[in-house]
Amino acid sequence: MLDVAIIGGGLAGLSLTRQLQAKQLDYTVFESRTRFGGRILSRAPAISSSDSGFRFDLGPSWIWPDEQPLIASLLQQFSIACYPQWQEGINLYMNERDAPPQGYRDDTGYYGAYRIAGGTYQLINVLLQQLPTDKVRLKHSLQTVHDKVDHVELQFDVDGQAVTIAAKKIVLCIPLRVLAEQINFTPALDQKLVAMMKDTPTWMAGHAKAVVVYDRPFWREAKLSGNGFAIYPGAVLREIFDACSEDQQYAAISGFFGLPPAMRQQYRADIHALILEQMVRLFGKEAANPQDIMIQDWSEETYTSTLDDQAPLHEHPQYGHQWLQLDHWNDKLYFAGTETAKQFGGYLEGALESAQRVANSLSI
Repeated sequence: MLDVAIIGGGLAGLSLTRQLQAKQLDYTVFESRTRFGGRILSRAPAISSSDSGFRFDLGPSWIWPDEQPLIASLLQQFSIACYPQWQEGINLYMNERDAPPQGYRDDTGYYGAYRIAGGTYQLINVLLQQLPTDKVRLKHSLQTVHDKVDHVELQFDVDGQAVTIAAKKIVLCIPLRVLAEQINFTPALDQKLVAMMKDTPTWMAGHAKAVVVYDRPFWREAKLSGNGFAIYPGAVLREIFDACSEDQQYAAISGFFGLPPAMRQQYRADIHALILEQMVRLFGKEAANPQDIMIQDWSEETYTSTLDDQAPLHEHPQYGHQWLQLDHWNDKLYFAGTETAKQFGGYLEGALESAQRVANSLSI
């Protein structure tokens, strides 16, 4: 029997393992996907002839190490470099589709925001390197959680086969809405707790992100920052920003979709063409010939998004409900993940905060 079963191999789940190792507890991390990282997703450039280690971010891109002590400590411990979000040059703004973009200067729009050298997945990679291979399991989709009084019984679906695991305690590090809608609890969780979980939006779950890769950062050559906004109705990408590697070996412009999930589905076959049309309107003819276009639609991710998440969030809600700070089932059931954090909920820092809180509470 495990001391602790960790459900979810994202930043919260994997960072929790470091603290459980220090307590010499027997644990295993179970992840539903075929990869670790959760909402952290970074992909290698398709045009690279060799693996340089750089990845473009299709999930979270930014950290604020001057304000976020846990992420700053993690970077320092593993000697992970970061670099400021590029802001030099003219930003572009479009409030009408057929009107030319307007230029403006704003050197503080991404003040304090840094990108992780090599991509955000470096955080996941270094944490995985600290773990024995027998402590992490992919393709384990949690189905049921059963309170057995002196332990918890977990049933997973693994490639169509039922697998049962027993643990003294369980930490749930997956989005609250996914838990409420996809996992069966016996006995059932309190109805007020379930209602609160369903009312807690999952950060990024309604969003989609695109990365348009070029052979060089031609916009910088034109004294443009690569950053800007398109706020007219029907704008494909709403917030747009420079996504080049720290050494400019890989050049890209990234952006969050302005189109809601239903419209993204409707225009799926034409989405690349629509993105390029917008890039040309913003940055000129050189933007018409990218080397690659990467798209990640988080609203289509079963283990991230539910039907209630189809409206994208543009501001961070008040996360960290007091009930999520408590243990449940007589000190056997805990909640973690960035939406459970009282501070920095929705950020990477929030995921680390939640893991630290649970680690401080756990005792066997």
